[in-house]
Amino acid sequence: MMGNKKLATIRQELKDALGKDGQDPIRWLEERIAAGRRQGSGTEVLESLKRVLEAGTSTKPGKRRAKVKR
Repeated sequence: MMGNKKLATIRQELKDALGKDGQDPIRWLEERIAAGRRQGSGTEVLESLKRVLEAGTSTKPGKRRAKVKR
């Protein structure tokens, strides 16, 4: 969890915001990254956003075990 929002909620908000024009958000980011590389500007933030969107949801969390009281 990041702040008051879960990562899945943030990821969905990013997809919605980037895909408002009906275009795939990952494709949109790839185009911006390519344009930034051609101009020689930094693309680290866009590449990070792309990785977050591509990652999807994580695997099922493991079960927590109760501590043994002694």
